[in-house]
Amino acid sequence: MKSILFLSSLISRLSSRFFWPVLIVVFAASLALVLWSGQTENMSFRDAACSFEDKLPGCLNAVPAWNEGLTFYDSALMATGDTLQSLKALLWEHWNLEFAGAGEPAVVQNSILPLRVLEFRKSGCMGLSWLAMMVAEARNLPLSVIMLPGHVFLRYGTESATGVNLEPNRKGYSYTDEEYREKYKKGPWTGLEFKPLTSTQFVGLAAFNMGNSYLDNDLRRALTWYRMAEEFFSEYPGIKANQEIAKSRLPDHL
Repeated sequence: MKSILFLSSLISRLSSRFFWPVLIVVFAASLALVLWSGQTENMSFRDAACSFEDKLPGCLNAVPAWNEGLTFYDSALMATGDTLQSLKALLWEHWNLEFAGAGEPAVVQNSILPLRVLEFRKSGCMGLSWLAMMVAEARNLPLSVIMLPGHVFLRYGTESATGVNLEPNRKGYSYTDEEYREKYKKGPWTGLEFKPLTSTQFVGLAAFNMGNSYLDNDLRRALTWYRMAEEFFSEYPGIKANQEIAKSRLPDHL
C-alpha cells in the first residue's frame, strides 16, 4: 500500500517538474502494476475506477452510494429473481443516472469517470457503461461493452444473437444491432465494432477519452493519457491519430 501511495505522490511531482515523456512512462507503468495481473481478462473495472481518480484500489468500500447501490441490487434481485431488471432498476431508478447531453457534456471527465458519475448522477456512454461493468464484476453478471464509432453500448448475455442491447444514453433502451449499424453507418469503422471489449481495452478507451478531454487545453496531460491508452488498447487507431494531433500542437522546444 505504501508503494502505491509513493507512486501517486511521484506522479504528482513529476507532472509539475519534468518533461512529459517521463511522466508518461511512470504513470502508465504504475497503473499497469496496480491494475494488471498479466492477463487482460483480469484487469478490474473497480480498481481502475479508483486509480483513474488517484485513489487506492478498494476505494469503493468508502463510497456510500456504491455500497447502497449494491444493497439495492441484491434486494431487487431477491424480490424479482431477474438480474437484468435489477441492474436496470439500479442504474436508472435507484441511482437515477441521466444522460449529460450530446456533444461536449457527454465527454467531460465528470461524465467519463464512474465515481464522478455516482456523485453528480449524469453521464455519457463511457461513464455509465463503466459503472455498469463495475456492478457486473461485483455480482458476476454476463454484461459486456460493445464499441461503435464514437460510442459504446452494453450487451446483457453471452451470445450476440440472444443478448439484450442496452443503450446507456437512453435508460437502457434496446436497439437492435441493425439499428445501431444504420445509426452509425458514417463511421469511421475500425473492425473492432460489435465485439465485446476486454476490461483492458475498455480502460484503454477510457484513457483515450481522458486524453481527449485535455486535447484543447493541456497537451502534456493529453499525451500522458494517450500513451496509457496505447499501452492498453494499441489496436484502436483513434489513439495514434489524436497523439499526432497533440504532438503537432506542441511548441518546437518541447
